[in-house]
Amino acid sequence: MKIKILIFFFLIHNSVAFASDEKLQKENFLKSSLGLPEVPMHSYIILKDDIEDGVEKILKDSYHLPVIKYWKSGRKVSFILEAIGKHEFITTGFMVENDKISDAKVLVYRENYGYEIKYDMFLNQIKGNSMKDSDKLVKRIANISGATLSVNSMRKLSKLSLFLYSKI
Repeated sequence: MKIKILIFFFLIHNSVAFASDEKLQKENFLKSSLGLPEVPMHSYIILKDDIEDGVEKILKDSYHLPVIKYWKSGRKVSFILEAIGKHEFITTGFMVENDKISDAKVLVYRENYGYEIKYDMFLNQIKGNSMKDSDKLVKRIANISGATLSVNSMRKLSKLSLFLYSKI
């Protein structure tokens, strides 16, 4: 019985630590991307009408939440966006300024495979990217062998961040 109680408390402690680490990563991304000492108050984009249609066109599915939070400082806008990789959510941070992605980070990667998308070698392809008129990214994002679904999710979220920026 004592062992079961110890295991229970160990699991609770680790899940709380993971949640606080995730929150800290989001806060650190927002501070650094916006260049501010404190995270500003967030605002919401409500996914309805033409915005919802645009999101569904980009994701080829609906977004899993009815609203998307964003943080703004001047012309800089940061988004924390999520998409399914293969089985689990990938939590990302995008900072868009003047219709270009200035910063992109994978904040939480929960999959067993495809973790290469969180490295700068991959993320540098996203930085500086913008949208063409045809709803495609200007710069091509190269695939990673074994991480096709994760790369596709990052492509979609890149397009989504640029689309949402245009609606603010």
